[in-house]
Amino acid sequence: MPLREPDELKQSVSLHIGSSFTSAWESVLLPWFKEVKLASLKNNETIAVATPFPSGVAFLRSKLLEYEIPLLGVKFITPPRLRELLLAEDAFSLSLREHLRLVLAIAAESAASRISANVDLAAIAKSISRSPDNLLRTFDQVSAAGLNFQDIGAPAVREIIQEFQDLVRQCEFKLVHEADRDALAAAKSAPPRFSDLLSIGFTAKHWPLWPLLQAAVSFAKRATVVLEYPREQTRAADESWIGTWEEHFDSAAPIPDRTERNRPFVHLNQPAISETDSASRREPQFLVGLNAIEQAQAICAIVFKFLAEKSCTRLGILFPRAGALARLVSEFLTRSGIPHHDAIGHLTPGEFEEPSWNAWLHLQENHQLGPVLRFLEANPDSMDGLSIQEVRENLRWVYRQILIDDINVLREYCARQEENQKLVQIAKLLRSIAFLPSKAKLAQFLTETKPIFCKLKWDNRWTEIDRLVQRWSTASSVEFSRAIYLRWLKEILDSFTIGRAPQADHVYSRVHLLSYCEADEHEWSHLILAGLNQGEWPQSQRESGFLSDEEIADLNARATRRGKQGEGHSVLARDKTFLLSSQDERQIALRQFSAALESAEHGLAITASLLQESAPERVWNPSELFSQAYFVARNAPLSQETMSILREKTTAWLKDQQLFESAPVTDTGIDQTRIAYEARRNADVPFGEYEFALREPIAREITLAATEWQRVVKTPALVWLEKYLGIENQESDLNQWNAATGTWVHDWLARVAASEEKNAFVDFPTADQMCDRIAGAAERFRKTVVDLCASAGRPVPDWWNSGWNNAFALADFLASKLAEARGQPRMAAEWRLESPQLLSLGDGNKLRVRGRIDLILAQTQPNDSQLAGADIWIVDYKTGSQKPLTPPGRTPDARAANLRKKLVRGDAIQLGLYGLAARELGAAEIRLSILSLRTELDRPQLEMTALAAASDFWSELYRMQETGIFGLRGLIRNEFGFNPDYPLATLPIDKEFLDEKWVLTHPAFADDEDDRS
Repeated sequence: MPLREPDELKQSVSLHIGSSFTSAWESVLLPWFKEVKLASLKNNETIAVATPFPSGVAFLRSKLLEYEIPLLGVKFITPPRLRELLLAEDAFSLSLREHLRLVLAIAAESAASRISANVDLAAIAKSISRSPDNLLRTFDQVSAAGLNFQDIGAPAVREIIQEFQDLVRQCEFKLVHEADRDALAAAKSAPPRFSDLLSIGFTAKHWPLWPLLQAAVSFAKRATVVLEYPREQTRAADESWIGTWEEHFDSAAPIPDRTERNRPFVHLNQPAISETDSASRREPQFLVGLNAIEQAQAICAIVFKFLAEKSCTRLGILFPRAGALARLVSEFLTRSGIPHHDAIGHLTPGEFEEPSWNAWLHLQENHQLGPVLRFLEANPDSMDGLSIQEVRENLRWVYRQILIDDINVLREYCARQEENQKLVQIAKLLRSIAFLPSKAKLAQFLTETKPIFCKLKWDNRWTEIDRLVQRWSTASSVEFSRAIYLRWLKEILDSFTIGRAPQADHVYSRVHLLSYCEADEHEWSHLILAGLNQGEWPQSQRESGFLSDEEIADLNARATRRGKQGEGHSVLARDKTFLLSSQDERQIALRQFSAALESAEHGLAITASLLQESAPERVWNPSELFSQAYFVARNAPLSQETMSILREKTTAWLKDQQLFESAPVTDTGIDQTRIAYEARRNADVPFGEYEFALREPIAREITLAATEWQRVVKTPALVWLEKYLGIENQESDLNQWNAATGTWVHDWLARVAASEEKNAFVDFPTADQMCDRIAGAAERFRKTVVDLCASAGRPVPDWWNSGWNNAFALADFLASKLAEARGQPRMAAEWRLESPQLLSLGDGNKLRVRGRIDLILAQTQPNDSQLAGADIWIVDYKTGSQKPLTPPGRTPDARAANLRKKLVRGDAIQLGLYGLAARELGAAEIRLSILSLRTELDRPQLEMTALAAASDFWSELYRMQETGIFGLRGLIRNEFGFNPDYPLATLPIDKEFLDEKWVLTHPAFADDEDDRS
């Protein structure tokens, strides 16, 4: 790099210090801009203005436009762009934040494996590997301050940081603080980059940028730096900031305050004590909305009021951060046709933000049934001719059979079902899904990723990855986990951008939306301080877990020196910067709020919400700043009652303004929604078309299983959605312990008959034969699952063995009770009904049903498979704690009434349908029993004649079948139990309404004592 010529070594740096932007503008900034205007066009040299934020650039441009000063040739830059200009071609060596998080996570995971013997230190390392950003911020802060982390961190953290720095060097990354100091060192010998440089708006908040700003000034022939007098909240940091500038350059010249700017709201920070100050005071307007929407409406209403005033030349709306409130305000202003500049904006998804991408990431991290179904649904091109419904139904069936949802085990199971071509095809589909290795080097991960992306046609994603890693992907030889790699992929392929409406992108408009932290060095005729609720601003600050505030204060004290000006001149030692603690950050926020109050000249409004957005049922306290301003302005404390009164006044004022009252909507869809809403809550009419009921019967025949008929009086809406609309919850509960246990027990108990022939009677086995057959079936099933797991390279989970033991014990217990059924020499297991099986109910009505009877006991061999003339005993297995069917009661009428309750509550429907089917098949005498943990088989529990007597009940089921009118019953969400999820959004309705409509619609299902949920 060429050295500077002797005449180039002459450098002029002028420091100026003042109390306000207005005085600096008149005395320093305006003369500077007048002097340099069009200069770069004449001598082809760079003239730059450095400010902390783009909003500061917009403000300066508007001021120059106001004074008709040309902007050609003047570069307005923020720190990132300034760094690029100073580093030139070396800027490409700066590492991305995402890469540094990856490297730090790798270092932490590697350290955790080495120190696994020390449980506490290993836990710290694992925590850092899962969330490296906290430590990385602390490392950046310490390194930018010119300190060595090895001297201050905990032992485990020091080891991680040491390995992190080694990996950084291997990858040839350059850290930001290193680049800034390199630029400062290069400034001593490199030619100037700027002919004139103006730095404004940088305060003690920007201490980490000190080396960069110092380098920028050193790279300028003539530099002008505007500083601000220390404020009480951040005096120590401010004095060191100013003192260090003066130590390296020259004393700052005070800026005379030549203009008398009106500051009518300064007393809200420090109440005026003189009569003159009291006379100049003005009171702010306090607005409280119920929530973010109403607060946004209040903000827009006050914007219209301020804009109507002649004195309104520049109106600022400050927000704690990007979020719903700022976006709503921008949206309302856009709808009202008010041009404004939204410096905050909102995140908008880019080309990479697709459901298929997120589904793939989740699948790679979790090789389970749920993620693979979501991935296949999001990538229909990967289905190989299958439909997602077929795949979902079959895989869920397989899962219920083996209760292991690992995709490799499910694939092995499907591949072995050679008689079922659909499962074989699904196995082929699952085999086509490629998974990343659980642990690998970065280069290997990338090699595995490329063909996957190519197959999924994600060429743009791979191009972006290749662009970002082509220089360093092979530098590291450390293996790390797939979870770290996937997190890094998600970060580097994040394509979200800051978006705003065209109406919100007017830089030179009067209305500006920006955050509190960007509002320094602005002046406003009118100002709105929005979102001042507890925890929003100042935001809650917590000490770093790696560097406490006490340690930071000690480090700052050790780095502070007395400057060349003598006593009282505080400076930081060479190559050191001031560390900002959590308390410093809080004080800076308070300082920014104070500066904002002082910057408003004619009007001020302060707003908050009454209720929390995340918990609308909870009151949201105002922030301390809102409370302080209210107390000073009204000389009264701000209570919850006062907040409610302010909200009522705000609502009344908004109503008077009539700004947001919408005209009557004639949209038929919205009208129809209202009609449906009211119809569903009218308890005087039966269920109709808005309540899981058909308007007219359909030609297609619907056949329900016996278990579904039993559910139809408990959750009719779910059955209706599945049968008539063909939809069910896509995210069913995959933790189906009870369902799997029931399936296993039924399958093993079916083996007691030892017959492969369909619907065949065999001799009743002995108790020992039953136990042996069940044990053999259970053991064969266990070996099958063990072999599946071995083929898939997975160990059998301990919880699965525990579940299998539980199911085996339950099956063995039920078999011992089954052996008590004396006097029944013949039995048939798993008796399959026709599909559909028609049940005659009288008057020619036929109820359709399908299903399988668990066990039929008979004293004699029936003549044929139709059970003609047989006396039978139907037994239904239940793996829960169901009670016997025997109705309690001392009199026949009492027993009949209690049996009726069992029917209308869905406890006896399944067995009743089996009894009706047996009667249809010709059985002469039919008895019924439930076999469960709480029942015995010493005698039948119920005669079929008792159930058949409830003819109106069975006829009502037939009417439901023919009309398709089901209705809604039960709680949508049960706080004290488990309810199935609805596949469509369904609003809950009061139970009292539903009970009345249920009886009106299905009189035969009336239950006078039904007070259950």
